[in-house]
Amino acid sequence: MSIAKKFSSKMDEKTLDELRELAKQENRDISSLLTEAVQDLLNKKKIKPIFYKASDEAFDEFDEALEELAK
Repeated sequence: MSIAKKFSSKMDEKTLDELRELAKQENRDISSLLTEAVQDLLNKKKIKPIFYKASDEAFDEFDEALEELAK
């Protein structure tokens, strides 16, 4: 397991209140919720380049077939 590093950030008050309430409901600390949320965001952002690369390769490979289907 990696070592947690302390950092400082800001967010609007309403969002922070909602985050605190969620942490309380789930019996978790805010740090674990933020870590989960950031990891989800990073994973989501990684998917796009992989998807675009795969779709470009598919279009290249099946270009003629796709042209026929488009008629």
